[in-house]
Amino acid sequence: MSETADHSQELARAVREAADGGRRLWIAGGGTRAAIARPDPLPADVETLDVTAHRGITHLAPSELVVSVRAGTPLAELQTELAAVGMMLPFEPGDPGPGATVGGMVATGLSGPRRPWTASLRDAVLGTRVINGSGEILRFGGEVMKNVAGFDVSRLMAGSLGGLGVLLEVSFKLLPRPAHELTLQRNLDAAGFIDACRELGRTALPLSGLAWNDGRMYLRLSGGEQAVTEAAERLGDAPAADGEGFWSGLRDHRAEPFTREPAPGERLWRIVVPPATPPPELPGEWLLNWGGGERWLRSEADPARVRTAVEAAGGHARIWHGDPAGAPRLHPRGTALEGLEARVRQSMDPEGMFHSPLLPGSPARATGT
Repeated sequence: MSETADHSQELARAVREAADGGRRLWIAGGGTRAAIARPDPLPADVETLDVTAHRGITHLAPSELVVSVRAGTPLAELQTELAAVGMMLPFEPGDPGPGATVGGMVATGLSGPRRPWTASLRDAVLGTRVINGSGEILRFGGEVMKNVAGFDVSRLMAGSLGGLGVLLEVSFKLLPRPAHELTLQRNLDAAGFIDACRELGRTALPLSGLAWNDGRMYLRLSGGEQAVTEAAERLGDAPAADGEGFWSGLRDHRAEPFTREPAPGERLWRIVVPPATPPPELPGEWLLNWGGGERWLRSEADPARVRTAVEAAGGHARIWHGDPAGAPRLHPRGTALEGLEARVRQSMDPEGMFHSPLLPGSPARATGT
């Protein structure tokens, strides 16, 4: 088992002391996802609260399909422990590098290629323990899938970017690891990929990944060996030379278009739209995931043009890397939704203790900005 240490009380005390001293806090783990939540340097009045010492798996019950783990636990350690008992997190989280923690994974709220067929990170969260802006330790949800009390509050922590409180512990539902996986490939353009995904969605094939990059579709099958073999024979596509390498590069953001720094005037966008949406008329390089539901675009197109096209398709677009040129990095929510988010933050962090600059409605302390 991984190293375990409970620092709940020390972290709560640190939040109370910062509140009493008129200071704000940036909640930090391994730092591997810091640029996603905080692309700019910390303001002078913000201090770092390191949660990496608060770690360990507190409950693992494979027969109940549940695990509870402290937020500072290295993600790699959790993955190793789950693999040892034949389990996995259903949302296939990416591993951005050594030091990545469970808390950072939840705070950024990203799900991997398996998401459409299993669950998103948000849907896999069963319960949480959190320190609010007053230094109080609160528990939401539970450890069993039948317990629905507080689920909405717990799931708000997914993608909260540190703006709602200090995440202490999370309970996740689990799934058994598939016995066999195989990746096939097919040469298609982007429009052909969208059409193929629409047809594949009408089948009962054991799909666990549909992605497209550089003129090629990647199709992953997962399950029992016989079911996977029969599905592959039915499809008739060629096996991918390095299927696992493709999915890990996509999942961990270590493949194109993630690794290349944007050129001047170029931006990397993460776009989420209904999967069957035809490719929008936008210039640039595309990578498609989730059967077309998640799309990555490298483009010099004006941000307003990108967002207008994405909104017309019923989606949203975030600037992932590159100069935003005055545009918000997160997609604007609209007045009603931003007001609701601001009220949620106000209830969890009334004094604006937690620095989360990308979230709308960020409360500001009297001594802060």
